Amino acid sequence: MLESSEVVGEYREDISEKTLSESSVSMQSDDLYRNWRRVSLSSDFFGKYYSYFFPYQEKALKTVSRDEAENSISFVLNELVENTAKYSNTGDKSVQIYVRLLDNELLFDVSNFVDEKVAGSFIALAREIINNDPEELYMKRLEKNIEDEKGDSGLGYLTLINDYKVTLGFKFDRVDRDVVQVTVQAKMKYKEA
Repeated sequence: MLESSEVVGEYREDISEKTLSESSVSMQSDDLYRNWRRVSLSSDFFGKYYSYFFPYQEKALKTVSRDEAENSISFVLNELVENTAKYSNTGDKSVQIYVRLLDNELLFDVSNFVDEKVAGSFIALAREIINNDPEELYMKRLEKNIEDEKGDSGLGYLTLINDYKVTLGFKFDRVDRDVVQVTVQAKMKYKEA
């Protein structure tokens, strides 16, 4: 049982570096769940918006190109937002998306509210993802997912780590006796240091 707060993985609260741009939006998980197209629309919006901070392919030296940025941002956010729509199960259906463009990385925070049972399962999953080799765990989970056809395998998070080189952090904050706010933070480097 979660006492008050727990962080799993790398989670940054104090951002000391200069923020070049930041955006946030609040939505309702029910709205996202009723029409899945809203998940990709919101993710695609952020992808397109932030892509304009990046150069075209031919001018992209030591940084990702505009097209790469748009596709990566959209994919990462789609995975994060889709999970909030699927697993929000309390009276508070709000989903918060917060994107920050920093000097060398993009920082995504997506939060929602879940009950104690979902939080417990999610904490266990987060620990497993963070404390194991992501490629090996991906293969094990893929095999298990085929056998069980279970939807909460963590494959999306493992894809972000393995294919998009994203670093994940998970923060769990107890709001009241039965409600936990979950914030998943994804950090994606876009420039060589």
